[in-house]
Amino acid sequence: MSIRIRVLGSEPAWPSASRACTGFLVESESTRLLLDCGTGVFAELRSVMRPEDLDSVMLTHLHFDHFVDLIPFRYYLAYEAQPPVPKLPLHLPPGASEGLRRVVEPVDPNPEFFSGTFGVAEYDPAGELAIGDLRLVFHKTLHSTPTFAVRISSVEKDGTALVFSADTGWLPSLVDFIRGADLFICEATWGAGEGNLETHLSGREAGRLAGLAGVPRLALSHVAEHRAPDAARAAEQEFDGLVEHARAGKIFRV
Repeated sequence: MSIRIRVLGSEPAWPSASRACTGFLVESESTRLLLDCGTGVFAELRSVMRPEDLDSVMLTHLHFDHFVDLIPFRYYLAYEAQPPVPKLPLHLPPGASEGLRRVVEPVDPNPEFFSGTFGVAEYDPAGELAIGDLRLVFHKTLHSTPTFAVRISSVEKDGTALVFSADTGWLPSLVDFIRGADLFICEATWGAGEGNLETHLSGREAGRLAGLAGVPRLALSHVAEHRAPDAARAAEQEFDGLVEHARAGKIFRV
């Protein structure tokens, strides 16, 4: 089974001009999954499909550049989506349901602000999650809030797989989680420079993870557009496979 990944956005916490923060549309033969929904992602999603035609939404963690566009998404489902619209499944990390409620409470105290339009559930990072014909497993990353890398493959276990690092610092245990994937989408927030490796990676560390895991392809995300070329060159110093920028609009297939 083939899997297609359309990059809706891959900027860090601050978007570049006309670019969105993190969000990927993952599509198989019968399933359409939105992976993260950061700043500007909902508009990009609308440019390629009707949002209500998604099968599910999944978040890796509760930082604004990965979830804030759930708010306009919620208003769309409530007031514009073509009826009848069943609740769209929304899969959250443990504890995130309460976190989302607290975010919107100052402007809308309705406790069902999200659950009235989304089918909200929290996934078990120690288990696996089946969404249509996709199988998702998780690995906790090194970040400032509970965050989970995700490995997406076919429920038929035909070997095709992609791994998305989400946000992470340098974490050697990710190597085994990545190994065997056809595509590794990895954050490279610091570009070719140096930064706090307890919260984010540079292109060099992304390349090192990919090289240690022995994957054939590395796509750099969560990096400002103007930093991406230097980040890719830094990754190539540590990794002899194919290095690409997960730029907005790009489509990967595995």
